Amino acid sequence: RSHCHRFVTYSCLRPRSQEMRLLRPLLACHAVSALQSSAAPRRLTRRPANFLESFAEAFATPPLSAPRARPEAADELQRLVTDGWNGARVDADRCSQLIDALASMGGPFDASDLGGGLWLALHSRGPVPKWQKNQELLKVFGVRNRAGQTYFPKDKRVENYGEVVGGLVTFGAEGTFALPAGPLRAPCDLPVEIAAGGLTVFGKRFDLPIAGPGLVRVLYHDSTMRIFESPLTSQDKWEESGLIVVQVRESAVINS
Repeated sequence: RSHCHRFVTYSCLRPRSQEMRLLRPLLACHAVSALQSSAAPRRLTRRPANFLESFAEAFATPPLSAPRARPEAADELQRLVTDGWNGARVDADRCSQLIDALASMGGPFDASDLGGGLWLALHSRGPVPKWQKNQELLKVFGVRNRAGQTYFPKDKRVENYGEVVGGLVTFGAEGTFALPAGPLRAPCDLPVEIAAGGLTVFGKRFDLPIAGPGLVRVLYHDSTMRIFESPLTSQDKWEESGLIVVQVRESAVINS
């Protein structure tokens, strides 16, 4: 009886030993795989602690497309003409090179960038305009006469402004302009219609016979600097054909 018991026990254990020998390689492979997966770093997703943190993270997500980078030539030109306004000597040849480089680039711009207050005319190339002669009239006495333009994109209005004796004697002209259809991209032309103009002396305005069509060609435009060209001579010859003007937003000049 004991012999039979030993035989039965041996018969029952023997197949299990064979199974273990067959499973041993599989178990070894599974152990190696488990070690490799545990050694690999796992990316953990952190959950926001509260609603405010989740809201902040949502708005901190970077945009799908990066904004258009400003050309280095624009940074250099704005610096040169702004330094010139502050009394430094202007390298006209270098400014001319930068103007041509930016005009060849062109590029898109927003109509809203046309506005934003007065844009100062800080540099010109070509026939010297009358407003620049007035601007330099009292320069030897340390008076910096401002000249520039203010565009109102929503109302399609434009105002030209020039100082003769600081703010005591100023020249102004008002009119309207039109935007081309579709997205704006330089170079592009803006038709202008001047309705009235006058000379203001100590707060009293004297109307002048200034009226008629005009044209402004945008060669380059960004949020703080633009380059305009006058393809046509104005009726009052305030500006002549071929004039190129670099304008900088007044707030950028003051904060420079």
